Amino acid sequence: MYHNFFKAVKLGVYITLGLSVFSYLKAQDQREIDSLINLVNFETDQKKQMEIYVELGWSYLNVDDVEAVKYSTRGLELALQFGDTLKIVKAGRVKGLALQGVERLQESIDVLSVVLPISKRHGIKDEYQKILNGLALAHTFKAEYDKALEYNFQSLVVREAEGNKAAISIALNNIGLVYFKLHNYENAIKYFEQCITIREELRDTIYLHRTYLNLGLCYLHLKKFKQAQEFTRHALSLCGSSCDEETTMIGEFGLGESSYWLEDYDAAQIRLTKSLSLARKNGDKRWQAENLVYLGVVSFEKEDYKSAIASLTEADSIAAKLGYNQLSIDIYRHFSKIYNQIEDYKNASIFQNKYIKLSDSLIGGQLVKNIGKIQAKYEERENIATIASKELVIQQQRELSGAVMLIAFLAGALVLVLLVGNRSIKRVNSKLFAAKELILKQNLELENKNRELDIEVDKKTIDLARVNQSLKQVNDELDNFIYKTSHDIRGPLASLKGMCNVALMDVKDPVALDYLKKLDATAERLNSILTRLVIINQINNSKIRVEKINFGSIVNDVLMLEKKKGLPPDLKINMEIDPDAVIESDKELVRIVLENLIDNAIKFYNDSERVDSFLNITINSVEEGVKIRVVDNGIGISESSPGKLFQMFSRASERSETGGIGLYITKTATEKIGGKVGLLTTPEGYTEFYVTFPPTPIGELMYQQV
Repeated sequence: MYHNFFKAVKLGVYITLGLSVFSYLKAQDQREIDSLINLVNFETDQKKQMEIYVELGWSYLNVDDVEAVKYSTRGLELALQFGDTLKIVKAGRVKGLALQGVERLQESIDVLSVVLPISKRHGIKDEYQKILNGLALAHTFKAEYDKALEYNFQSLVVREAEGNKAAISIALNNIGLVYFKLHNYENAIKYFEQCITIREELRDTIYLHRTYLNLGLCYLHLKKFKQAQEFTRHALSLCGSSCDEETTMIGEFGLGESSYWLEDYDAAQIRLTKSLSLARKNGDKRWQAENLVYLGVVSFEKEDYKSAIASLTEADSIAAKLGYNQLSIDIYRHFSKIYNQIEDYKNASIFQNKYIKLSDSLIGGQLVKNIGKIQAKYEERENIATIASKELVIQQQRELSGAVMLIAFLAGALVLVLLVGNRSIKRVNSKLFAAKELILKQNLELENKNRELDIEVDKKTIDLARVNQSLKQVNDELDNFIYKTSHDIRGPLASLKGMCNVALMDVKDPVALDYLKKLDATAERLNSILTRLVIINQINNSKIRVEKINFGSIVNDVLMLEKKKGLPPDLKINMEIDPDAVIESDKELVRIVLENLIDNAIKFYNDSERVDSFLNITINSVEEGVKIRVVDNGIGISESSPGKLFQMFSRASERSETGGIGLYITKTATEKIGGKVGLLTTPEGYTEFYVTFPPTPIGELMYQQV
């Protein structure tokens, strides 16, 4: 009894000390980051600032990837400005990996693809390997498996040449992951087992359990469920009570999935729910979607079809936003199965078609052909190396036999050989020396040309960065000029309008009154144009603020404003707003779009007494998000090319009072939040402006998690 008591006390002391050490190290890291931030704020030398920004990006990586992107971007800009190759490569690599952390996979690939050849040309081997890994991982999660496999094999070749076993094990694990995604579980197991052999040899206690988790998932999909559970439990036992949340999350997922296949649905639901809770806590979108898919399948087996559809719908939303194509394929297949079961054959057909289309695009013949070529190329490299080693041994044996025979021959004719051989050796040495000189000269010329080419490429890269920076500066100056000029003109314009109003009250001469009224109207139009120019500037420089959009409220507010301005008495306005038409976007930009389109339709209404003028406003939910249609039977559009109407200062009619800026504002605001705007003529000859808004602002919220 006392023995157990003292063991418990001892364990409690160890846990307390461990937590204290962890808290101390975490505080130390934060103090270092705070110190770097204070340092960069007071540093005036831009080269030193560059080094601090890159270091800050590295410090925030995998801790706060949003901050890591921000600081590495600043460091990369300065590195390009100074032409510092090492810092360009390091900052680019940190930015690329941080972009993966915030789920912006394509941007990550773009950045890493730029710095990869630079690191290779300049022999920056450590960065080159890490960039290859980053590219392989990003392509894996985009389901671009041929590219992922190619980068992983390149990484493996480099690491094998260096003989770094720890690095080789990482490459083997990543190759196994790609084969797992391709459902080639036998190949995946082969590479995972090679990885485990190396890691056990190195006594790697940090990553070994992760590879056992991967091995468990492979056996799970081979329907060897008992073995899958054994490997998963073994993985969790390796880290024991010190398992981090990510390992626990993956382990619970593996045990939940194996319980599902063993038809223990209650246990599967408990495991998967725990894994989903950890994924949500850590903000891991990919594992949220993975768990939701299997929770949906478990609900289907338990005949809870409503819960199954809800889980799959949430998973589909995550997979579609983050570009996880392989997950989308599984989701479409399960949706089709559920809708067939509940006899909703229309939806079953829709998801079956989506499944077939996406499967064909991702795992088609070309992908299989590419993967076959890449694998064959790697295996050929291994075969060539084996053959070369055998040929070397044979050649050595031949040379040894020849040497023995030569010695025997020399023993019999030593004097003759010495005399003749001496002259021959001199001639051969002379020729060899000349050939060596020629080769050295050619190598030197080639090296000089390569160096010049590297310098030229780096120079062009730096020049391009400077041009981009100059363009940004010119655009900023132009926006500032428009903003200041608009405000500077508005003051004198207000004074002019005020004098016109005073004169209109005092002057009695009809001719003078007519001129004053025209001058007042002109001043009012100019004021309207200046206001819209300021709006354009605000749109270009505003930051998107996302909130749930109530289209009915916005349309009613716009119509109330139009009523205050004065609506034509014979214009009939009809509204049809779908209650399901809901998006998350910037409310002010959406309002600007609706206000301009509705105001435009009212302004150009048909005032003929023989026409019943109308304005129809329709807002519906569509696959791309929400579509708005503003249709009227007004005076029509005389412009032969509708696209020109959305250009600045292009006027659709002489009635235009804003100098052709309204539709340009509409287009600018729409594109700011990732929408599309267009003009067409209906079959009845009416004018229709249409706008499509996405569910969320493109480029602002589309982050991806690796």
